Amino acid sequence: MLQRLTKIKKGAIKFKLYDKSTIPYLQSTTLAESGLVDHGFSTRIGGCSTGSTASLNTAFHTEDSTENVLENRRRFFDIFNYDYRKIVSAIQVHGTDLAVFDSSNHGEGAFPDSTRRECDVLVTTEKGLPLAAYSADCVLIYIVSTEKPLVVLAHAGWRGTLGEIGPKVIAFIDNQYGVRPENLLVALSPAICRDCYQVDADTASKFASAGWNEQPYMETQADGTCKIDLKEMNRSQLHRCGVEKDKLDYSSLCTSCNKELFYSYRRDLGHTGRMIGFAALKL
Repeated sequence: MLQRLTKIKKGAIKFKLYDKSTIPYLQSTTLAESGLVDHGFSTRIGGCSTGSTASLNTAFHTEDSTENVLENRRRFFDIFNYDYRKIVSAIQVHGTDLAVFDSSNHGEGAFPDSTRRECDVLVTTEKGLPLAAYSADCVLIYIVSTEKPLVVLAHAGWRGTLGEIGPKVIAFIDNQYGVRPENLLVALSPAICRDCYQVDADTASKFASAGWNEQPYMETQADGTCKIDLKEMNRSQLHRCGVEKDKLDYSSLCTSCNKELFYSYRRDLGHTGRMIGFAALKL
């Protein structure tokens, strides 16, 4: 396994795969070197789950037991010395709504039926509060301010991307906290690639109407369907609203192509687990 992972590393662009332990994980080089946040993105390796969710599934809304999910979360967060019982997450609804969290929210989403918010963007200025989100093809967007304590974790599927979730978050940070885009560090997690992500004609027309009907964002097929590149769209949106290119890391790894490393909802027709991403301001 480690030999195969070494080959996969070449697909990461400033998003490094660490595989020296039994539980590999990925980190943004820029975020890690900033010293401002603890963060990570899991793989499917190193857990206790079996079957369609083998083996490090971190989400309850899957074909897995609560006991397995909690143990997998414990193993992952132990790497970073965080208590998995105190993570904060939301019910992801594939939108662009956001919520601000603080120490009073510790543990929301850590256990079944403990989640209180429905949103796809989590924001905090609270040091040591671990924000968490889940993915099995969608893009997770990590945003960190270099100006004041602030971290954001967003979940961008096709609806969130079409709704310009990235620019909306950047505008919120500017308006609410006075942090300009040039003072932000951003990282995009592994996600499904354009070759693996084909959408129907109706969805394709929505993206075309929004101005994405050209390479490298879209590739129309003979049957009227279309392949779309969520990662490139999110990168472009973030750059357009002022995030500097040398402050945006991303991974070129595809969650669908790399079956041994990642879960993929599209590849596995919904019968799969979820990776977890987290971010917390350092104490």
